[in-house]
Amino acid sequence: MYSYETDSFKRIIDKIKTEAGSNIMSVTAFGSRVRGDFSEDSDMDVLVVVGKKSLKEISFINDIFYEEEIKTGIPFSVTIVPLHSFNNNKRFKTGFYQNIKKDGVVLYGINP
Repeated sequence: MYSYETDSFKRIIDKIKTEAGSNIMSVTAFGSRVRGDFSEDSDMDVLVVVGKKSLKEISFINDIFYEEEIKTGIPFSVTIVPLHSFNNNKRFKTGFYQNIKKDGVVLYGINP
Protein backbone atom coordinates (compact mmCIF):
# COMPACT_ATOMS: atom_id res chain seq x y z
CA MET A 1 0.00 0.00 0.00
CA TYR A 2 1.05 3.56 -0.66
CA SER A 3 1.49 6.04 2.17
CA TYR A 4 -1.61 8.02 1.12
CA GLU A 5 -3.65 4.80 1.40
CA THR A 6 -2.18 4.12 4.83
CA ASP A 7 -3.03 7.69 5.90
CA SER A 8 -6.56 7.20 4.62
CA PHE A 9 -6.96 4.02 6.65
CA LYS A 10 -5.65 5.78 9.77
CA ARG A 11 -8.42 8.37 9.45
CA ILE A 12 -11.02 5.65 8.85
CA ILE A 13 -9.86 3.58 11.83
CA ASP A 14 -9.89 6.64 14.10
CA LYS A 15 -13.51 7.35 13.14
CA ILE A 16 -14.53 3.72 13.56
CA LYS A 17 -12.90 3.46 17.00
CA THR A 18 -14.52 6.70 18.13
CA GLU A 19 -18.02 5.96 16.85
CA ALA A 20 -18.44 2.16 16.78
CA GLY A 21 -15.94 1.03 19.37
CA SER A 22 -16.26 -2.50 20.64
CA ASN A 23 -18.58 -3.83 17.93
CA ILE A 24 -15.82 -3.61 15.30
CA MET A 25 -13.67 -6.71 15.64
CA SER A 26 -11.27 -6.04 12.77
CA VAL A 27 -10.58 -4.09 9.60
CA THR A 28 -8.46 -5.88 7.00
CA ALA A 29 -7.31 -4.66 3.58
CA PHE A 30 -6.78 -7.31 0.92
CA GLY A 31 -6.77 -7.83 -2.83
CA SER A 32 -4.78 -6.41 -5.71
CA ARG A 33 -3.97 -3.02 -4.15
CA VAL A 34 -2.46 -4.76 -1.12
CA ARG A 35 -0.57 -7.26 -3.28
CA GLY A 36 0.68 -4.47 -5.54
CA ASP A 37 -0.60 -5.96 -8.80
CA PHE A 38 -3.49 -3.54 -9.30
CA SER A 39 -4.52 -1.57 -12.35
CA GLU A 40 -5.44 2.10 -12.49
CA ASP A 41 -9.14 1.37 -11.93
CA SER A 42 -8.72 -1.21 -9.13
CA ASP A 43 -10.56 -0.67 -5.89
CA MET A 44 -9.30 -1.20 -2.35
CA ASP A 45 -10.90 -4.34 -0.94
CA VAL A 46 -11.69 -4.12 2.75
CA LEU A 47 -13.15 -6.66 5.17
CA VAL A 48 -14.82 -5.32 8.30
CA VAL A 49 -15.69 -8.00 10.87
CA VAL A 50 -18.34 -6.88 13.35
CA GLY A 51 -19.71 -8.45 16.51
CA LYS A 52 -23.31 -7.81 15.50
CA LYS A 53 -24.43 -6.71 12.07
CA SER A 54 -27.24 -4.16 12.02
CA LEU A 55 -28.52 -1.79 9.37
CA LYS A 56 -27.33 1.13 11.49
CA GLU A 57 -23.83 -0.36 11.72
CA ILE A 58 -23.69 -1.14 7.99
CA SER A 59 -24.79 2.38 7.11
CA PHE A 60 -22.29 3.92 9.54
CA ILE A 61 -19.35 1.91 8.21
CA ASN A 62 -20.25 2.49 4.56
CA ASP A 63 -20.63 6.23 5.21
CA ILE A 64 -17.14 6.45 6.71
CA PHE A 65 -15.56 4.72 3.72
CA TYR A 66 -17.64 6.75 1.25
CA GLU A 67 -16.58 10.04 2.88
CA GLU A 68 -12.94 8.98 2.64
CA GLU A 69 -13.41 7.88 -0.99
CA ILE A 70 -14.81 11.31 -1.89
CA LYS A 71 -11.97 13.02 -0.03
CA THR A 72 -9.11 10.94 -1.48
CA GLY A 73 -10.38 9.34 -4.68
CA ILE A 74 -9.48 5.87 -3.39
CA PRO A 75 -12.32 3.55 -4.43
CA PHE A 76 -13.23 1.22 -1.55
CA SER A 77 -15.09 -2.07 -1.84
CA VAL A 78 -16.20 -2.86 1.70
CA THR A 79 -17.47 -6.25 2.85
CA ILE A 80 -19.08 -6.24 6.30
CA VAL A 81 -19.37 -9.65 7.94
CA PRO A 82 -20.51 -10.65 11.43
CA LEU A 83 -17.89 -12.55 13.42
CA HIS A 84 -19.90 -15.80 13.45
CA SER A 85 -20.14 -15.77 9.64
CA PHE A 86 -16.46 -15.06 9.25
CA ASN A 87 -15.65 -17.90 11.64
CA ASN A 88 -17.74 -20.21 9.42
CA ASN A 89 -15.70 -19.08 6.40
CA LYS A 90 -12.56 -19.78 8.40
CA ARG A 91 -13.72 -23.20 9.56
CA PHE A 92 -14.67 -24.32 6.04
CA LYS A 93 -11.61 -22.65 4.50
CA THR A 94 -13.66 -20.90 1.84
CA GLY A 95 -12.00 -19.12 -1.07
CA PHE A 96 -12.91 -15.80 0.51
CA TYR A 97 -11.15 -16.77 3.74
CA GLN A 98 -8.11 -18.09 1.85
CA ASN A 99 -7.78 -14.72 0.06
CA ILE A 100 -7.93 -12.86 3.36
CA LYS A 101 -5.42 -15.20 4.99
CA LYS A 102 -3.02 -15.01 2.03
CA ASP A 103 -3.17 -11.31 1.16
CA GLY A 104 -4.85 -9.60 4.10
CA VAL A 105 -3.23 -6.82 6.08
CA VAL A 106 -4.92 -6.29 9.44
CA LEU A 107 -5.31 -2.57 10.02
CA TYR A 108 -7.29 -2.78 13.23
CA GLY A 109 -8.32 -5.41 15.73
CA ILE A 110 -7.99 -9.16 15.68
CA ASN A 111 -6.20 -11.14 13.02
CA PRO A 112 -8.90 -13.02 11.13
